[in-house]
Amino acid sequence: MGASAKIELPKVLGSNMVLQQNSMANLWGKATPNSKITITVSWNKLRKIQTSADGEGRWSVEVDTPAATFEPQTITISDGETLKLDNILIGDVWVCSGQSNMEMPVKGFGRQPVENSLGYILSASQMENKIRMFKVERARSFEDLDDCKGQWQVAAPESVANMSATAYFFAYNLAMGVDIPIGIINTSWGGTRVESWMPQSALEDILSKEQIEHKKSVHSIKPTELYCGMIAPIRNFSAKGFLWYQGCSNLGDNDHYDTMMARMVKQWREDWGDKENAMPFYYVMIAPHGYGASNDTAYPLFVENQVRALEKIPNSGMAATTDIGDDPCIHPAKKFEVGQRLAALALQQTYGQLGFEPKAPQMAAYSIKDGKAVITMSNCALGLIPKHDEIVGFEIAGADKVFRKAQATLSATSEVTVWSDEVKQPVAVRYSFRNFAPGNLKNVYGIPAVP
Repeated sequence: MGASAKIELPKVLGSNMVLQQNSMANLWGKATPNSKITITVSWNKLRKIQTSADGEGRWSVEVDTPAATFEPQTITISDGETLKLDNILIGDVWVCSGQSNMEMPVKGFGRQPVENSLGYILSASQMENKIRMFKVERARSFEDLDDCKGQWQVAAPESVANMSATAYFFAYNLAMGVDIPIGIINTSWGGTRVESWMPQSALEDILSKEQIEHKKSVHSIKPTELYCGMIAPIRNFSAKGFLWYQGCSNLGDNDHYDTMMARMVKQWREDWGDKENAMPFYYVMIAPHGYGASNDTAYPLFVENQVRALEKIPNSGMAATTDIGDDPCIHPAKKFEVGQRLAALALQQTYGQLGFEPKAPQMAAYSIKDGKAVITMSNCALGLIPKHDEIVGFEIAGADKVFRKAQATLSATSEVTVWSDEVKQPVAVRYSFRNFAPGNLKNVYGIPAVP
């Protein structure tokens, strides 16, 4: 807790923050034990909100917030001494978590760039009243922490350079689309596994004791440590929804990753007061990469888990990345596309802006005829591309189960015909189904088909 006079607030409550619009936003902290606390807010100056600290000085209260506004607001909290928070915006808050591809800042990592980063860094001040950012500093614990380290920052070249690229580009595109302030809370840690972001009770719901014990041995960061250290301190902060970019460290967990992810989402929603399991949750498909052996299939098999999770997680969406991978580098430089695709999902599913297709094309049906496979795709009402260039990424196999490079053409609005002269009687077709075999099949909005 950071002190000012006798009032202490958690770090996630501070000047420059974004408060969730049209909500009963939570405020909490510490004060003199048993003292009376008065809170006034600039958007409702006539009302004084009063509460009392308990015997340990802890207090909490809900404050009703108005519709989104770009006009800076203030909150004053007093128990005899006064603490004032200023330059607050009212908008939508998104909690962003995961591993290194969520953590990767706009400025990039060492010798690993983010494409066009300099332009976005130099123009960041144009977003100072549209985007505010809070980064939860790394912390590990086996007990729920009350507070974290970090502070709210206004969009500016220095702050944006160090902010999560995925989260910032999501906020950038979303703010343009809905024209309200966007707050992003980035709580991520590179190289971490999904079970680290879940409490023990959630793991016990879906895994055996033997499975949980095994997971304690596969990574230096143990199950529950990041949930306790980096989720628990912020779960009282009212929010609109969640973003998630994680999975590479769970590669191979094909029997239960989707189940773990769904249980994690349910837990987070409950933590944020969502008893209906309905808060928006958008996540990123891990991108093509060598993952040790470019021709292996660990990557597409894991992506199948991520696709299955869509059916297990209500009100969710997945941003496809089949077209942006990098064989030697696990951190794709095209982070703008990732943030843009997440924002497009949110614009359609959360904000109800229709008339475009942000979902990835997927196989909906197939048939075999005259030695060729005809694949019908979903999420491509206006058709598929490339229309004239070669379609790459398809393989086809006969009864010998040997997959060979295939030719493919667009035979109708949502159909792809696939064949190989070496396979006279095909029995199986796959697309982009190796660790690194990026395809170029997309819908007309540039959203790539999933493996």
